[in-house]
Amino acid sequence: MPTNEKRQHEWEIRISDFKASGQKMTLWCAANHVDLGQMKYWTRKFKKVVAPIAPAPSKSFVPLTVMEPASRSSPSSLVVHVGGANIAIQPGFDPQLLREAVEALSRSC
Repeated sequence: MPTNEKRQHEWEIRISDFKASGQKMTLWCAANHVDLGQMKYWTRKFKKVVAPIAPAPSKSFVPLTVMEPASRSSPSSLVVHVGGANIAIQPGFDPQLLREAVEALSRSC
């Protein structure tokens, strides 16, 4: 194994051990006789290689089907269908709660 690959592998192991320890980096480095500056360098280096910046999730509309209910128990109620789920909306509903429920259901459908 070439020297560069060997060094990289050693640092991968060190960083893995550090993350598994749950300790702060300064404490772990002191206890394991590792230079803090080097640890920061290699941690940054691996973040760039292993975890490139993920694109922001795109926002899109969710298809909404409005259907006439079989029986009208209350003229002011509304049922929203998102995927396979139905949400009954009554007068005085919380709009933020509805928004969060629709977003959560949209992600799972």
